[in-house]
Amino acid sequence: MTGQNHTAGKPKDAVDDALTRRIRRKRALTRFNLFVESLAPRLLWPAAVVALYVALSWLGVFLLLPFAVRIALLFFLVAGFVVSLWPLRHLRIPSAHAAERRLEAHNALAHQAISVRLDRPARQTPEAMALWQAHQRRMAERLLEIDSGLPKPDLAAVDPYALRAVPVLLLFVAWFYAGPDSASRLADAFAPPAGEGETQVALRFDAWISPPGYTRKAPVYLQADGEEAITGIPEGSVLTVRLSGEGADQPITFTPDSSEEAQAPAEAEQGALANSASFSLSSGGRLEAAGRNWEITVDPDEAPMIAFKGTPKAAANGALELEYTVTDDYGVTRAHAEIAPAGDVDPHAEPVYPLPEFPLNMPGRSSEDHSAFTSRNLTEHPLSGKPVTITLIAEDAAGHVGKSPALEMVLPERTFRNLLAGSVAEQRQIFALDTRRMPEALQYSAAITLRPEETIPDLTQFLLIKSAQTRMALAHDDDSYRDTADYMWDIATGIEDGALSDAERRLREAQDALSEALENGASDAEIARLMQELREAMQQFMSEMAQRMQPSEQMPGDQQTLRQRDLDNLLNQLENLARSGNRDAAQQLLSELQRMMNNLQPPSSTAQQQGGQQNSEMRQQIDKLGELIQEQQRLMNETFDLDQQLQDRERWGDPEPSPGEQAEDGEKAPRDMTAEELREALKQLQEQQQGLAEQLSEMQQKLSELGMPPAEGFDQAGEAMEGAAGALGEGEGSAAVEGQGNALEALRQGAQQMMNSMMAQGQGQQGQGPGGQTGWGNQAGRDPLGRNQGADGLDFGDNVDVPDEITVQRAREILDAIRERLNEQAPLPSEPPYLERLLEPQSQN
Repeated sequence: MTGQNHTAGKPKDAVDDALTRRIRRKRALTRFNLFVESLAPRLLWPAAVVALYVALSWLGVFLLLPFAVRIALLFFLVAGFVVSLWPLRHLRIPSAHAAERRLEAHNALAHQAISVRLDRPARQTPEAMALWQAHQRRMAERLLEIDSGLPKPDLAAVDPYALRAVPVLLLFVAWFYAGPDSASRLADAFAPPAGEGETQVALRFDAWISPPGYTRKAPVYLQADGEEAITGIPEGSVLTVRLSGEGADQPITFTPDSSEEAQAPAEAEQGALANSASFSLSSGGRLEAAGRNWEITVDPDEAPMIAFKGTPKAAANGALELEYTVTDDYGVTRAHAEIAPAGDVDPHAEPVYPLPEFPLNMPGRSSEDHSAFTSRNLTEHPLSGKPVTITLIAEDAAGHVGKSPALEMVLPERTFRNLLAGSVAEQRQIFALDTRRMPEALQYSAAITLRPEETIPDLTQFLLIKSAQTRMALAHDDDSYRDTADYMWDIATGIEDGALSDAERRLREAQDALSEALENGASDAEIARLMQELREAMQQFMSEMAQRMQPSEQMPGDQQTLRQRDLDNLLNQLENLARSGNRDAAQQLLSELQRMMNNLQPPSSTAQQQGGQQNSEMRQQIDKLGELIQEQQRLMNETFDLDQQLQDRERWGDPEPSPGEQAEDGEKAPRDMTAEELREALKQLQEQQQGLAEQLSEMQQKLSELGMPPAEGFDQAGEAMEGAAGALGEGEGSAAVEGQGNALEALRQGAQQMMNSMMAQGQGQQGQGPGGQTGWGNQAGRDPLGRNQGADGLDFGDNVDVPDEITVQRAREILDAIRERLNEQAPLPSEPPYLERLLEPQSQN
């Protein structure tokens, strides 16, 4: 074979066909790529020299150098630029032959596949021509997907150490430094020397206001044109002004509105070509600098506001529970309750203990009314049971303090059912409030030991009291008085609760230690250690509580397990929040845990003697009520799903039959039903709804027999159920859902009314209350964990929201949008299955 000229002697059909035009186009692009690959390395160093010059200009280097040094540097840069252009003399336009070889190499084409189209065999016999044409066809098939690729200049060949990154990085930093003066600074290298022009260095003005960090506001920058009003600046912000260049030595002054004299700057630095000053803004004023003026308005930092939200309460164990609201313009950093004695107070009294400390928790970020809750056991303090004043105090980051009006009340105290324990606690309180009354306390203590065989049958308790008397007689300083008071409190609680008091103290100490660690930002390892101590303390406390209960008071195993599981889940959630960095939420959860444990009390003697068949039957009815509410919720969800599918059928038509996608029982899923089948399914739910109405009627009759007054909510629920059953019989899903929602809400109201009646009758305070929590003393209608029995202790379905009309409409709009997207041609194969899963009804837990 002999190669022929690429343009002469070619048949016209071979020149004009599509393949030949494609080859010519790709060959032209490849020649351009080769030209770029040859040009880019030769332009690298000229571009680097230009970037270096621009960077030095933007950084103001030329203005800072003496004129002679500046000219020398400029000459060096110009010479370097000229020298860097010298390799361009070898620049050539690539040939078509080189482009073809590049195309063949890039597309892995062997045997010079592109030249085959234009070559001819040396011997043009019929056999040779047939063979040659077959070879051309095979090569043409491989040329159908020919690609020119992209330029790939080899910059590493001329810059093996990647020094090209230095001017690029320098240029990037200089652009931010120059700011709006970037264009004017490019000519600084050609500025005349000092004395030959009006100015040598252009005056540069930079000013900004930095708000305090606790405001979480961004800095405010002042524009160079001036004469503008700056408003909304937080109090305590710092105003910084910097002048550089010719004329930078002019004064920078800030005059507050409340004064005619300029404020002295907090920091100042002045030189020939640089001048800076910083001012702390406690009020608005006028800034004057560089011949310009700015009016600055400062918003004062208001003092925080804190107030009681309701009356302080006492938990079952005597812990003080405070609920309050805290607000501030930028947030409160700390808060506490100040507790001081009230009434007739002897100013010369010498108390053993200082006033009790009561730090307050901060409201959560999600709290809409900025309310918070804190529970703390102060029954060990001698002021418990005495009139006190409580003042809430809050402080923000600026140091401003807000106080609530003082509230006077009797500080909750621990109730001692054992008279001997109560007597020891009373003696301790006498001298703990005023050490001068120690002789009086000794007289009381001696009185109860006159006839120990009658008053103190336990020998151990007698010996403990005698040792306490010895300590009381020997006490002479603050430490000995405090040790004696602590010792007597241990005796009193030990007589009352035995080992339970030690477990309770350990639990309280573990809670306080964890709370302090969360507040101080302790490490994850410390949090994990304290959480383990809290778990062990809680386990010991619960074990002691269980041992104190009589066998007849033990709760059923399933309830005991459920309660323990709730506590374990709460502790796990607390640890996860603390270790994930959400310390505020962990602190709130710990406060709730303290509230629960404060309401967990041992059974009283009255609670041990009461209970019986009536409470057992009442519990059964309450369990049935909870099941009825859950069943009504399930039925409403099913009705809502069917009605939603029916609405879709009326709008979009019946779905295409899809065999194989049926429910496990062989019936069709709602999304595969036709409109008629959906109406029939709605009608079939009528019997279930009527059955629930009958169960409600039977339950009302049983409650009446047990002496419970009728609840309005149950009557309303029965009417709503009958209406929903009628709507289901007519296939009206929307009306049925509305009636079922009304019935569900009425059931909850009726349950709450029933629980309130039970609390009013005192049944919640008996040995086995209707909530099934046995022998836990008077807890104001709460279960052993401090939860309201009508809402949290029993599951009345309050955690499920009934969708209102707006929510239903919004859900329909979302489903319609998903279906429209599903009907379109999806760009990704994974999108249709995902959209179909979104349309599937979710199972209800």
